[in-house]
Amino acid sequence: MSELRKLTSEVRRNVARMVSDWESTQQAKTGSAPSHDATAAWGEQAIIDAVEAANRARIAGGQAGLSEEQEDDIIRSVRSSVFGNGRLDALLGDPEVENIVANGFDNVTLTKVGGIRVEGPPLAESDDEFEDLIRRLAATAGKTERRFDDGQPYLDLRLPDGSRLHAIKLVTSKLCVSIRKHRHMTITLDDLVALGTIDPTLRHFLDCAVQPPMPCSILVAGGTDTGKTTFTRGLISAIPVHERLVVIEDNAEMGLEMDPKRAPYVVEMEVRQPNIEGKGGIGMDVLGKQALRMRPDRVIVGETRTGHEVRTMLEAMNSGHEGSLTTIHSDSALSALTKMQTYALTGGDALTMEASANLISLVLHIVLHLSKLPDGTRAVTSVREIISADGGQISSNEIFAAGPDGVARRTRTGLSPRLMERLQASGYQHDFVLSEVAS
Repeated sequence: MSELRKLTSEVRRNVARMVSDWESTQQAKTGSAPSHDATAAWGEQAIIDAVEAANRARIAGGQAGLSEEQEDDIIRSVRSSVFGNGRLDALLGDPEVENIVANGFDNVTLTKVGGIRVEGPPLAESDDEFEDLIRRLAATAGKTERRFDDGQPYLDLRLPDGSRLHAIKLVTSKLCVSIRKHRHMTITLDDLVALGTIDPTLRHFLDCAVQPPMPCSILVAGGTDTGKTTFTRGLISAIPVHERLVVIEDNAEMGLEMDPKRAPYVVEMEVRQPNIEGKGGIGMDVLGKQALRMRPDRVIVGETRTGHEVRTMLEAMNSGHEGSLTTIHSDSALSALTKMQTYALTGGDALTMEASANLISLVLHIVLHLSKLPDGTRAVTSVREIISADGGQISSNEIFAAGPDGVARRTRTGLSPRLMERLQASGYQHDFVLSEVAS
């Protein structure tokens, strides 16, 4: 380790200790922990004082003093480590990096655009420093404070830039961290056409499907890393900005409040974990009930993974909030519907297969499936219209199916009068879509 890196590491440890002591003192005085902003403001001066003290010690020991540039470098590094994302900042800011995985502080692999995997730089000076970073991010970086300790050795967290972080320890030999970056925090349907995710006919179909006055409720399905969240943002971009959207997520990812035009009309809520005494948790079922009392035009559930989330979504759609959206992990559009029914079977307020099928067929209009193609493109490969229910079975028709390039194209299957009425209310041009089928 170079002399300057050793000094930076020493200053970081000193400042981290000083900040921890100051926070404890403030909490003892006031009865509550100081805010992150207050801590950062106090810590900024602590960093400067610590660097100046280290420089004086060097000079007193007969070493050359730090240059102004070296002092600034140390201050920036310590500030990033103690109050920012540490060495993650450089990787999070690199547009070529899509995913970051680390087994310990120095065993790092990066996935770059195009699926290329390369070795990454160490993310800290030691495993202890790496764990300190992740623990601090858990406490300060998300919408709500999250635990990451021996009693809760796993973590899901959205970082301020929208990246999704997962960490786990104790049950692994080293702290393991996985970060999936969202490259497209703001994206439109036209952008999705340019990326090869959809073709122009599907773009027109989806634009009409989300528009008032008769918007469709849509389920976005797909496997891991197929772009479900990004695609949902694209659908939301076509919703008029003045509509009031209430977003419910287990881990905040959508980031609609980052759009200055939409932010005044958006409420984003995130599940809160219980504290160390097992109290204070706020679950999806509670947030769902609160959302329906907030006069939303539409409700958006980030991802349905439990019975609570499925029933929250179905209740929202069934209470007049048409045009609502949700995502689900699934390997096909058909299995996505089966998964929804299976999830609805769980929990104290579970639905039967027949009841869930009837409710889904009444309130959900479209389910589409995203896949990752061999060339790395995330594309819609299937779109199905929900038709009806018979007993515990949901009937649907595939109206867009994968073409030769894997991207969904319009099939010859007709649209039901129910769906056609909704689309035509928003200017759907059926002749344009049919011409693409014929060609």
